Amino acid sequence: MKKTASILLASACALASAATASPATPALADEPAVGEEIRAEAGAEPAGEQLRRAYERWRRKLRRYDVWRGRDLVEAAREELRSPTARELSHAIHRMQRRFHRFLRTPRGQAVRFALKVRRIPSWGRGHLRSIAACESRGNPRAVGGGGAFRGLYQFTFGTWRVVGGSGDPAAAPRTEQTWRAWLLLSRHGSGHWPVCG
Repeated sequence: MKKTASILLASACALASAATASPATPALADEPAVGEEIRAEAGAEPAGEQLRRAYERWRRKLRRYDVWRGRDLVEAAREELRSPTARELSHAIHRMQRRFHRFLRTPRGQAVRFALKVRRIPSWGRGHLRSIAACESRGNPRAVGGGGAFRGLYQFTFGTWRVVGGSGDPAAAPRTEQTWRAWLLLSRHGSGHWPVCG
């Protein structure tokens, strides 16, 4: 009898301890697991200085060519009293790069694209091209001479224009494209194509 009573008492104690422990169990189920916390914080780290500089550089570039759209993420984050995350700035940089490359395919963007290329011409080349342009067309990118055979700033023939990758009418191309293609001609084949002015 005593043995049965002690067994019943032990069972009752076990049930009582289980009943008091069970209310805490649902509370633990609502909390995220450690792995979930780490995943939630990944990508939420503040952007480093290098990423911020890249973001600012692309933003300035798009503003310079009037292609900027959207809001300044750094300023917006400052208003929210936080730092922009690395993920936010990375996405924004990729969007700006795509937008700029789409812009370079537009007619206005073509002039910009060749302007960026013209910057790579060494100073002696730029000086030489300026003197050729002044002699050939008096600096007029729409000049036409030789009964229509010679066209543009550097008086390209259609054949020579195609040799350096041009298409269409040289005189209708932006000044920067004409200068870049004249530089290709000068650097690859010398000034023999301009027998008087070269």
